[in-house]
Amino acid sequence: MNVNWRKTAKYSAIALGALVLLLVLAVTFMDWNLFKGPIQRVASAHLGRQVTIAGPLEAKIWSRIPSVSVSGLRVGNPPWEKQAYFMQIERLQIQLDLQSLLHAHVVLRRIALLHPEIYLHREKSGRANWTFENTAPSDQRESGPPKLPAVKNAVIDGGKLTLFDDLRLMDITGTVDARESAAAGATKPFHIEGRGTLNKEPFQLDVSGGPLLAISPDHPYPFTLTMQAGQHDIDVEGKVLKPFDLGGLDLQASVHGRDLAELFYLTQLALPNSPPYQVQAHIVRRGQRFNVGDIHGRLGQSDISGSVDIDATRKRPFIVAKLLSQHLYLKDLGALTGSRAGGATSLDAKAHGSAKVSKQVAANDNSRLFPDAHLQVERVQGMDADVTFTARAISSGPVPFTSASVAATLKNGVLTVHPARFDMPQGRLSSVASLDTRVRPPNVHLDLRALNIQLDQVKSKAPNAQAPLGGIFDARAIISGRGDSVRTVMASANGTMTGVIPHGDVRAAFAELTGVDVAAGIGLLLKKPNDRAAIRCGLVQFDIDGGTARADSLVMDTQNVLITGGGNVDLGSEKLDLSVQGHPKKLRMVRIKAPVKIGGHMLKPHFELKTSDLVKQGGIAAALGTVLTPVAALLAFVDPGLAKDQNCAQLDKVQASKSADDKSSGAPAHDETPKRVADSAASGR
Repeated sequence: MNVNWRKTAKYSAIALGALVLLLVLAVTFMDWNLFKGPIQRVASAHLGRQVTIAGPLEAKIWSRIPSVSVSGLRVGNPPWEKQAYFMQIERLQIQLDLQSLLHAHVVLRRIALLHPEIYLHREKSGRANWTFENTAPSDQRESGPPKLPAVKNAVIDGGKLTLFDDLRLMDITGTVDARESAAAGATKPFHIEGRGTLNKEPFQLDVSGGPLLAISPDHPYPFTLTMQAGQHDIDVEGKVLKPFDLGGLDLQASVHGRDLAELFYLTQLALPNSPPYQVQAHIVRRGQRFNVGDIHGRLGQSDISGSVDIDATRKRPFIVAKLLSQHLYLKDLGALTGSRAGGATSLDAKAHGSAKVSKQVAANDNSRLFPDAHLQVERVQGMDADVTFTARAISSGPVPFTSASVAATLKNGVLTVHPARFDMPQGRLSSVASLDTRVRPPNVHLDLRALNIQLDQVKSKAPNAQAPLGGIFDARAIISGRGDSVRTVMASANGTMTGVIPHGDVRAAFAELTGVDVAAGIGLLLKKPNDRAAIRCGLVQFDIDGGTARADSLVMDTQNVLITGGGNVDLGSEKLDLSVQGHPKKLRMVRIKAPVKIGGHMLKPHFELKTSDLVKQGGIAAALGTVLTPVAALLAFVDPGLAKDQNCAQLDKVQASKSADDKSSGAPAHDETPKRVADSAASGR
């Protein structure tokens, strides 16, 4: 059978053309509203939200610039949200750039939104309606900000934005407008404006930029941002590196305000408390990673510089900070613990940053050595960190610190300082510490050392000022406590504090500091400005139990008088109840008046000569009998090398001799010591 292939091909082409023509006619004249149902179902399934199209759906396919428009578009909220709609748009029109499809990416030639309304809400748990996560947050990686298709031209008319953030205590309503060209009287065609409250304080935001016309994904889009949040002002000159990919930003920011910690409500980072600050920085965002570089500014009177890297790819971000101060004013560090010199603290969780409450806290703290501002434990548990800080020069009043360095890590709710070091021209202070917030109240442990500190350095800044004590001072304190403030930790503290002066002298300035003639009261008889009494050995030990520091051992052996004392210090109320008294080594040299009582507050002690409690002459070894712990053990606790000090070892021999005599004679501890023991201490043998 012969087949006419030419005729077959002809009729096949006619049939195919007719089919294409019918398809074209169907697409051209079809009712696109028939697709509303399938589109709604697919979109709802994809977003996990109810998507509805209340108005008509229109499309222009056979055009050099294909377009789709929809009216009455609504996207619902997740089931846990009371508000009905996440987003409502009166009319949405999208035009597609066909050429972009040839390059395997989508570029929208134009997008126009008429009266869009967006409602954003985040709960205290961190669950938010804009993340399309319908469950509470976990420690899984975040997807980051949305990567929207590039838009060559965007028009937004009468946009409204409502934001309720329970986590950041934010309540804001705003407007969004974007025009193809600047309107009359307007300098920027693109404008976002927001007003409301942040942490119960006034908040306002303005973002402006050029027209969203001819935007290219290969060219950054510049914008400016100004924000006022309570006592904080933020100014930003920024660029969206690839519009509209908000995961790529380059910002030059200037921030100044009352306290860095209050920026938690903007950053969700547990920044340290600070004095009033002014800081500039260059911020680069790459997805969920941020580099805050070229930091420079001031915290209080202290300068600050350095860099901070933030990894926010997990719900608990990780921060690496390297900070430097060329000249640190030590009083500015007081804000770290909630102590506020001339400022308000936001450390107290109950205050929620309220200026009124914060000023009350500050007023109370000014009269206390240990601040009562409470640590916000939830913030500390919300991030991890590795921080180093160095100060190359320090202004610290009468204590001549020259430099400082601190290294700290925060991991899984445990803050570890390892170590903190403050150097002096002669000597240094160093400490290691830990704060464990995994238990309530938090556990705190501190090991503080003072090594080879020359006491001549410690004096007031007044002209011709004299140091009250001379010589070398060594000390160590090991303290453990529980609480969410320095005051509550000290009020529950247990541990021990020991200080040693292996050799030195007492100056007349010692009496001048007290306002009463303490030197005469304990038998030193330092009357002239240049008078001094040599110290052969001085030591003090406080045993701390339940917030009460008891002076188990307090003794100072001078050339003429042995000074002993005791009493208690209530670390919670900071009240003093101490007394010191002198025991003459030679009766002809010294006439004792009375013991000296030390009372009042730790920041404002008062001294009183108790003339009604005259001290017996003699009794040196009996006084040494009050030193319950062997002197050698006290010295070894501070520094094992001090145990070999001959002068302090002499006290140990006298104490041992007293104990032996008591055992042999059966005499009570307060009985007068045999003359040979007194002569031994008096002669220094």
